[in-house]
Amino acid sequence: MLLWQALRQGFAANFKKGIDYIGDLEQFEKELCEHAQIAAYFGYKLSIHSGSDKFSVFPIIAKYTNGVLHVKTAGTNWLEAVRVVAQANPELYRRMHAYALEHVDEALKYYHITPDFEAIKPLDCAADSELTEYMDDDNARQLIHVTYGLLLTAKDVDGRFLFKDEFFQTLDDEEDTYRAALVSHIGRHVDMLDL
Repeated sequence: MLLWQALRQGFAANFKKGIDYIGDLEQFEKELCEHAQIAAYFGYKLSIHSGSDKFSVFPIIAKYTNGVLHVKTAGTNWLEAVRVVAQANPELYRRMHAYALEHVDEALKYYHITPDFEAIKPLDCAADSELTEYMDDDNARQLIHVTYGLLLTAKDVDGRFLFKDEFFQTLDDEEDTYRAALVSHIGRHVDMLDL
């Protein structure tokens, strides 16, 4: 006998990677209510894929799921890590951002996102102290979100990682800062989902 633990449901609106919900809140509430009733009847929890940072719908999700849900937040952890790197190691962030822009078409084979890459502030117009602001821009957030795999596996001609080792070393050096960022950001998810 197959036992369901979670089921990913579909919605008419857009759940884009790493940014807030795009769509009609009333329609979302209607659809979520229906999904939650079905889940409760069959005894499984709803799995909200691409659910991180959907702050405008978290109160609705909390209202209908009673805490019986799964929200995927790995992308948010990555973006908060990138924010820490942008602050602590601006030169690394600049290289990663430029590489992401150059290679985003590879990532778009696997992800459906709709950012306006032309609207992202050019790196040469941003001071080092402004780099963390890219993680507040929906277009840049989506860019960095979907290129994480490319960034962490990119190698030079000699087989050395272009970013991975320096990225994780920076996070090690800034462990307390990264931990505080996660506690704050993921904590906001937990609070708004009433968990």
